[in-house]
Amino acid sequence: MKTDQPIRYYPDTDTMYVELRPGPTTGGQDAGEDLVIHYGEDGQPSGYEIEHASRHPEHIAAALRLVRRFNQEAA
Repeated sequence: MKTDQPIRYYPDTDTMYVELRPGPTTGGQDAGEDLVIHYGEDGQPSGYEIEHASRHPEHIAAALRLVRRFNQEAA
């Protein structure tokens, strides 16, 4: 799911993907209702895939907090 946009929304399926940090992923793991966390090669989270995103603002907020944290650490 790599593109230039770190946050992508697919209205036809109400799915949102939030890229936490760039790089290849090694797959995903179910992490809650309608949430799959994708991991990088180092075993750290690299993306959140949120199904039925309009019903899960808590997942979106958690993903955005991680984006902020990873951006601050990279600076």
